[in-house]
Amino acid sequence: MRLYIYSMGKQIEEFEPFGARHLGVFKVGNLVSWSVLGRTTGYKEYGYIVKIYNELKSTGRSFIFARVRKTNGSTENFMLHEIQKES
Repeated sequence: MRLYIYSMGKQIEEFEPFGARHLGVFKVGNLVSWSVLGRTTGYKEYGYIVKIYNELKSTGRSFIFARVRKTNGSTENFMLHEIQKES
C-alpha cells in the first residue's frame, strides 16, 4: 500500500505507511504478545487482533495499527512493530 501526497494536482511525495512492512506478518485473529514497561523481565501480556487499519495523522504521515482485544476484555491500539505474533 502506498500513500501519495498531491499539491495543486501534482504528485509531490510517495511513501508507504509506517509499519507497512509488517502487514505480511499479521492477520485478524492472530494471537499476539507485547512487553509492558516496568514489569519483570520476560513478562508479556497477550491478546488477539480484531482489526488492522491505516490512520493518517495530522503530520500528513500514515501509520498502520492493530486493534487488540486483551485478556481482560478491553481493547488497545498498537503499532505493528510493538507486538509479536504468537500463533
